[in-house]
Amino acid sequence: MAMRTIKNEWITASDGVRICADVYLPEGDGPFPALYAVAPYQKDLLYLPAVPMFRFIETGPLDYWTGHGYAVVVGDQRGTGRSEGQFELFGPAEQRDFYDTIEWIASRPWSTGKVSMIGESAYAVNQWLAAAQRPPHLTCALVYSGFTDLYHDAVYHGGVYSMGFLNFWSTDLIRAGATIGGGTTPRPGGITADLIGMTLDRPVFDDWWERRAVKVEDIDVPVLNIAWWYSVGLHLRGQLDGYERLKGADKRLVVLAGTDSQERYYQPDFLDTHIRPWYDHWLKGVDKGVMDGPAVRIQVASSGRLLREESEWPPQRAVPITLYLDPEPARAVLSLNDGSLATTPPTRPAGTATVYDYPNPEWTVGTTVITDGIPQPTRGILTFTTAPLEHDTEVTGKITLVLYAESDQTDTDFHVKISEQKAVPRLKGALMRRVAEHVPPPPPPRSPAAG
Repeated sequence: MAMRTIKNEWITASDGVRICADVYLPEGDGPFPALYAVAPYQKDLLYLPAVPMFRFIETGPLDYWTGHGYAVVVGDQRGTGRSEGQFELFGPAEQRDFYDTIEWIASRPWSTGKVSMIGESAYAVNQWLAAAQRPPHLTCALVYSGFTDLYHDAVYHGGVYSMGFLNFWSTDLIRAGATIGGGTTPRPGGITADLIGMTLDRPVFDDWWERRAVKVEDIDVPVLNIAWWYSVGLHLRGQLDGYERLKGADKRLVVLAGTDSQERYYQPDFLDTHIRPWYDHWLKGVDKGVMDGPAVRIQVASSGRLLREESEWPPQRAVPITLYLDPEPARAVLSLNDGSLATTPPTRPAGTATVYDYPNPEWTVGTTVITDGIPQPTRGILTFTTAPLEHDTEVTGKITLVLYAESDQTDTDFHVKISEQKAVPRLKGALMRRVAEHVPPPPPPRSPAAG
């Protein structure tokens, strides 16, 4: 679709730093409602395709939005791309830049003064942060896969440093990604900040992290929150928590199944169904029924694309179930213990513990054991498995593990994963003997007991 492009507009922030942005306008005289996208990725790379190899291409199709009568502004976050200043990992100055840019957009002759934001992941995190600043011309928000708490949702899950994600994000997406096309000298890879160092130096949540956490309670505009179940390791917790903490009545939640959030965000039929009606309602005054019906809609993984309506989140009609870690063999998985996940408390005598050594000499890649070139992800860890389910079971809502453990190490991290186990015949014969070889002998009594 035809659109007009204004490259490299300069916006002077409150502290004098200049922020660089591109403006995309529909054909015609306007004025137009505006959608603003900003992230620590180069805006000049938006010619790249939205494919997994370029995961940072996350604005959605700009020509789709100009074709439906919206102006689009794409900015380089402070200290990245062409923008001046120092990138400080979603720090206060960057958050204030979002406020300044939204007000700059509203003052342009091509703008109606009604502004919202677009984009996935880092773009969506910035939208949370912008909305909490309460810029007068931010009319509504649509958060698509964006966490609210940098410390708990992205860098230190449960207090455990998430090196895998942070190394990938800071190196592959920000530094390496910014070198495409040459980057901006003299900043290597577009930034000078040592993101790994600055986060390793702050292992405990403090004021530095607090300043980067979204003050959700301060948001006073209508918010549509679109989350994906599969992003449990990054965005999901913050999005659900953010929805619960929003104080306004004009809030909606959609949680989708599948693993194609980037792909779907570029499909016109998906945008027509889930995204554009919200903007049309609040920015154009076109009633698309987005505020009709219950506030929560979710997709259950087994239901395909069907959305089920709920009156609240978390669903109050959900039935809580307590499961216990039981040392009795489940005869289900080849692992260190092949334990059971039972609906009744264990019956073994008090003081019986499940024990393992660290490190396991068989671990090859992480905790995965590779035998004859074949990865065996459970062989070197503890597992607890339920009996085969007698009927379809939906798991929806919060999950909490109460773990009693002791360690003779100076520092111990526990990683817990819940997954569906494909139904297979109970392990027998030679395979059970292999399981038995890896089950440690009962330990001597100790106190306190670990279970």
